[in-house]
Amino acid sequence: MNLLESEGYSFLCDYIHLTFLIGVMVSYLYFRKYRVSIGGTLAVGYLAASLYAPLNSLVTVLVSMFAFVLIRFVVLKLFLPRPRQIFAIGLAIGVICGLAWLGLSEFLFYRTKEQYGLALVGVIVPGMITNSLNKQGLKKTLVPMLWMVPLAGAVGWALTYVTVKWLNISISDQLFDASIERLPLVFALSATSVLMALIIQEQTVRTFKLRTGGYVTVGFLWAAAVANTWYLLILGLSVAAVYLIYHAYEARVPLFGKDRFVVLIFTSFAVTITIEYIFSLAEGAKLAGPQNIVLCVLPAIIANDLIQYGFKRTGGGMGISLVGTSLVAAPLVAFL
Repeated sequence: MNLLESEGYSFLCDYIHLTFLIGVMVSYLYFRKYRVSIGGTLAVGYLAASLYAPLNSLVTVLVSMFAFVLIRFVVLKLFLPRPRQIFAIGLAIGVICGLAWLGLSEFLFYRTKEQYGLALVGVIVPGMITNSLNKQGLKKTLVPMLWMVPLAGAVGWALTYVTVKWLNISISDQLFDASIERLPLVFALSATSVLMALIIQEQTVRTFKLRTGGYVTVGFLWAAAVANTWYLLILGLSVAAVYLIYHAYEARVPLFGKDRFVVLIFTSFAVTITIEYIFSLAEGAKLAGPQNIVLCVLPAIIANDLIQYGFKRTGGGMGISLVGTSLVAAPLVAFL
C-alpha cells in the first residue's frame, strides 16, 4: 500500500481531482510560454493524478513511445499518411496497447479498489502523447513531462493534505464510495467509442465535419447507463450549465483554442462537482471516485464541440457514434 492509499479513500479521491486540475494548469502555462504541447491539455493532469499507482503512469508513457517508434519506423516507411491519419493511427495503437496492458495486468497484479479507477491513464492519453512526440520529437515532449508530472503530483498532494488534514475540507466523503467498477467493460466501451469517433470525424472532415463530443463520450454514456444512471442525468445537466455559462462569458471575453478549453475545463469541474453534491444531498447518490474526473471533463469537451461546430454537427456525429458503439456494446455488456 502506497502513501496516498494509506491516507484513505477520501484523501485519494480529493488528491486525484486537485492534482488533475493542477496538471492541466501547469501544462497550459508551459504551452502559453513556449508553444509546446505536452500531450494536449489533459495528459499531464491525468498522469499526475494517477501517481498513486505509478506503474499505470509509466506504462502509459511507454505505450506512447512504442506507438511513436512504430509510426516513425514502420508506418512512415510503408506509406505517407496525412497528419490527421497519423494522429488517428497513434490513437488506435494506444487503445490497442491499452487493452493489452489491461488484460495483462489483471493476471499479473492484484488490484485494490482505488487502482481500478485509472488502470491505463485515460483511454486516449497515450495517443495524445504520441501525437506530441510525432510533432515535436522526444526531447521537447518528454523532458518537460519528466518535471511537470512530479511537480503537479507533489503540489496536489500538499494541497490535499492541507485541505483534508488541517482544514478538514473534503468533497469525497459525501460524494464517493469505493465500489469496484467493471473496468474491462468501461475500457472496452471507451475504446470502441474512440475508434468510432476516429472513423466518423476522419470520413466527414471534408464534407459534413461531424463531431462526436469527444472521443470517449459515447462509450462513457453506455458504461454509465449500465453502472449508474445518475451519471447520465448529471452529465446532461452539467453540459447544459457549462455551455450556458461560457456562452454568457464569451459575449464579453471571446476565447479560442486552448484558452477557451482550459476555461471550459475549470468551469466544468466546478459545475459538475456542485451538481453531484446537490444530488448527493437530495438523493444520497454515490459515485466512483477516481473515475469521476472523466465525468468532470466530459461536459467541457462536449461544450467545446458545441461551441466550435454547432449542435447539428455535434449531435449528428454523436448519434452515429452511438449507433455504431451500441452494436459492439450490447454483446460486451453481456460478457464483461
